Amino acid sequence: MPRVTDAYRQARRLEIAAAALRCFGRKGFQGTSMADIIAESRLSAGAIYSHFKGKDELIEVSVHGVLDHLLDEINALRSSDPLPEPREVLKAFLQSIGKDIIERGLLLQVWAEAMTDPGLARIAAGTVTGLKELFAGYLITWYTQSRGLSPAEASSRAGKYAAVMLGVCQGFIVQSALIPEFDAQEYLAGLGAITPA
Repeated sequence: MPRVTDAYRQARRLEIAAAALRCFGRKGFQGTSMADIIAESRLSAGAIYSHFKGKDELIEVSVHGVLDHLLDEINALRSSDPLPEPREVLKAFLQSIGKDIIERGLLLQVWAEAMTDPGLARIAAGTVTGLKELFAGYLITWYTQSRGLSPAEASSRAGKYAAVMLGVCQGFIVQSALIPEFDAQEYLAGLGAITPA
């Protein structure tokens, strides 16, 4: 029998997690059963359970995947040369959030479940903190390069504005998930009004 490689195992885990994410988007975390995930993945129950202990682990892995992707987007923008303006960073980040994730309210579901699920609370808090830190790191560099501020002054201003950038992102996610007539382009066009000084 051929040996299963780590790469194959990882690819299969990602495939199963993607199937679970589609189910969570349609039925919510609590409304989704393992039978739903098995049917969506088109794999056997044994194949699923050989990779995951159960639905709770699938929820954590799926959520982690979505949130890690969002953090990777900011990291990529931070290393751009030349460094983009803050409004361009926000715009690119918000446009990188998958439409299906927004429309299905997956991030709102994560935030809601995090209130009662310690595992999701840990993941969500870590991601939100990480995102704010990435914004702050970007802003420190931007303030020093584009505005000629000292590292201390750049750090002080970045700490204040990073929370605003985070709030703008959260506002976009909430409004686009809850308001049927939400105009994403209008929201993105308004980002210029909150560019840091």
